[in-house]
Amino acid sequence: MKIIQINTFSHSLLMMDFEKDIYKNWYAQVAFKLKEEDSNLDIECWTPERKYKKEEQKEVNGVKFRIFPSTFCVRHGMDISIPLVKALLEEQKKLKGDEKLIIHIHGYHSWLSYLILSLIKKRNARIFAQHHGDKSPFKNMRKYKRMALFLPAVILMQFAENMFFKKIDVFYSLSDEERGYLKNIAPKSKIKFQTMGIEDKNFAIESKNKARKKLGLSLDKKYIIYLGRIKTTKGIKELLEAMPQIEDKTAELILIGEGSDYKKYKDYAAKKNIANANFVGAKYGDEKLDYLTAGDCLILPSHTEGAPVVLMEAIAKNLPVIATDVGGIPKMIKNGREGIIIKVKSREDIISSINQILKWRKKNIRKYANVYKWKSIIKATLKDYKDEAKR
Repeated sequence: MKIIQINTFSHSLLMMDFEKDIYKNWYAQVAFKLKEEDSNLDIECWTPERKYKKEEQKEVNGVKFRIFPSTFCVRHGMDISIPLVKALLEEQKKLKGDEKLIIHIHGYHSWLSYLILSLIKKRNARIFAQHHGDKSPFKNMRKYKRMALFLPAVILMQFAENMFFKKIDVFYSLSDEERGYLKNIAPKSKIKFQTMGIEDKNFAIESKNKARKKLGLSLDKKYIIYLGRIKTTKGIKELLEAMPQIEDKTAELILIGEGSDYKKYKDYAAKKNIANANFVGAKYGDEKLDYLTAGDCLILPSHTEGAPVVLMEAIAKNLPVIATDVGGIPKMIKNGREGIIIKVKSREDIISSINQILKWRKKNIRKYANVYKWKSIIKATLKDYKDEAKR
């Protein structure tokens, strides 16, 4: 059994430091954790990259990475690499006897996914597909009206999904909406809910006061933590508008992260004199965990999401959360248990939920994060690979 994790888009479309991100992305993390679970696994990570002119190979943590030049790239999800597809077909030809090729596609609503599925032979290949929160072509068009200008391309993409998604053996979905879509066009495929994982260190019990002292935060305030990209679709405007109306006048919003709208909303907060909102930039590693330990709640008022890792990290730190009713969030958060579910773009819901959650008595919610441990996810994934390889 050979396993190939395939990322379907150029990292440089989203990341400035894309050459480092290649080894941090979801597909790479799955490969590293699989290798930790079973060091004998034959596993590789493949990705297209529009800034590469020729294939490059590198071994990281025992996993072979192959980075192929993009043949054609328009935007996220519209990336094609002919060299990658040719190499994949060659790998399939090398298999002998009962050997199986496990192809695990990350981000399957994509042109590269369609091309792979149209050409790969199912005889000795088993195909897995991981949802990354993206949507089908017609659903995307309903969300982004400008896509109607490219209606013929959208119709062709939807036709490709209707034709080729039946080849996928196992889908890992992030929402009930996506599950319903997949059941309709690929009724014989297995569909499971599966997210990224979090490290065991996220569960470490630490002192809130100690974390606050380390970060220079007051011991007498209530801290609402936002952690993610700073952009309009993350609900930043509604969140900032809500802050002056929070009942607890010791409450302060800490916005952690960077993004395309960082300066826009930092300037907006200053212009509107929103004194209880503090932008601190991107934080990583132990410092990020310190902020989650120091906080009184986490808020994620996104307009769209998949299954946000930050929610898992917060719950593991016993931090109650406020999040919108989108994507896989309702499968992760039970209203009144780990936190509060709110409507999208509702400033009133943000205000009322913060007012409520800051009055909560301390609950033991960290136990609900156990299912997101990498160990659990990887064991389940490896079992799925082996089960499908026997077919």
